[in-house]
Amino acid sequence: MAVIRTVLGDIAPQDAGVTLTHEHIRYAYQGCEFDHNNVWDLDQVADDVGRRIHGMVKEYGVKTMVDLTPPDIGRHPELLAEVSRRSGAHIIATTGFYAERMGIGFYWRRKSVDYIADMLVRDITEGMVHDNQLTPYKAGVIKVATGGMAQTPAEPNGKRVTPLEERMLRAAGQAQKKTGAPIGTHTQPLDYGPTNPALEMLDVLEEAGADPGKVMLGHVFIKPRFEHHVGIPWMHDSAEQLDEELAVNICRLADKGYLGQLVFSYDRFFSHGRGPITEEEPDQDNTRVPPGYLFDSFAPRLAKKGFGKAELHKVLVENPRRILAF
Repeated sequence: MAVIRTVLGDIAPQDAGVTLTHEHIRYAYQGCEFDHNNVWDLDQVADDVGRRIHGMVKEYGVKTMVDLTPPDIGRHPELLAEVSRRSGAHIIATTGFYAERMGIGFYWRRKSVDYIADMLVRDITEGMVHDNQLTPYKAGVIKVATGGMAQTPAEPNGKRVTPLEERMLRAAGQAQKKTGAPIGTHTQPLDYGPTNPALEMLDVLEEAGADPGKVMLGHVFIKPRFEHHVGIPWMHDSAEQLDEELAVNICRLADKGYLGQLVFSYDRFFSHGRGPITEEEPDQDNTRVPPGYLFDSFAPRLAKKGFGKAELHKVLVENPRRILAF
């Protein structure tokens, strides 16, 4: 029987309800754990984040949230479990790696594809490791990533996916084939014009045995051509114009028959491991996304274009439970 694997245990797909498929309970770049200004208390953070997510549960009916934070940018299994307990939301944890420029520790850069794939499988089937200890908490989704807020010229492999990132993709494809677990992606080049790195990632995953129907392409909106479906709206200046373009193009996708392949999420940081906010390291906009934005602002915009309650239910409930179940 297919299940959705949450950090507190497996649930039936029909129990997932409204699901956000790409969020971050706590986001922390490698190295911040050595910063005196980044000492944090698990109970305090779990209480704060749990309270805010509980508000989304009560006010907007959010029932399940995918924490798409891999270990190399701060995944903390016990924190995820505590947030789930205190919020009343199902939390799905992640195995996998971030992009080469901003993640993938040296230890893993020397491992074979098969070795990495085995670790991903064990995170899903046995439990995640944290601070050199095996925890009872299992992952329910695999993360793959490319890019890193930089210009991305073609690599020796002919792609804008680095050879190291390609190895991680192949490991994720193998692990997905063995477990059936879904894959969530991240890509973040500054220049989407020359090619679409998300499609390059999908090609590699398929070559490694992954089911493309179980892959969620992250940061999706239309830029600049209709066939380029990847980007991050909150990183651009004209939010109102971009919201309108995004709504128009989502309706175009639905009209073309792709409604069953869409999921919505925020990519919001509920807690961010960092030092003080400075000019050199400003606050990131997705820490300030209002928790009701999708429901109070964007859904009504879609509704005016004919994308109503039935379509929203498809995207927020039916599609996620199908993709996340294995």
